[in-house]
Amino acid sequence: MCFDIACRKNCTKHGGACPKFCAPDCVRHAVACPDRAGGWTFTKPEGKGKRSIALPSPLVALLKLHHEAQQAERQTAGDRWKDWDLVWCMPDGGPIDAGDDWDEWKAILEIAEIDKDARVHDTRHTAATLLLEQGVDIRVIQAVLGHSQLTTTKCSTHITEALASEAAARMGRALWDD
Repeated sequence: MCFDIACRKNCTKHGGACPKFCAPDCVRHAVACPDRAGGWTFTKPEGKGKRSIALPSPLVALLKLHHEAQQAERQTAGDRWKDWDLVWCMPDGGPIDAGDDWDEWKAILEIAEIDKDARVHDTRHTAATLLLEQGVDIRVIQAVLGHSQLTTTKCSTHITEALASEAAARMGRALWDD
């Protein structure tokens, strides 16, 4: 493999130089190599494959606006549109590069002044914990997250100081208040 272009910021996989193309005798091929076979593969999710979810109405409104903007991109792209049926995609309808997506996620964390090196998946844990703090039943949280096992959902929720304080206050009211 040839390593002659700069990596994304904070990349440690290739010693600071990501692969651009491969030698003619290469059989493994770097991600960016035009000789690489394969690419994106979409598979059915485990389980039922499809599920319906309830969304907050402000989010539904935002998704409708996003869909309208995507339809405009589709018209602009014309014959170049790649119909992958994606909610978030490149202006030509193709999938977003995972590296670009990761860089944008890191920029969002920086803007939000979040110092933790959080993964996108960590937002599922945050959502589960926020639902728990709002008093949503754990079985409902399980359905929202799409977990088949309650134990998985329990691993996704975290007991915050607010939850522990509320539990102590409830116990105090149950034992000492009339």
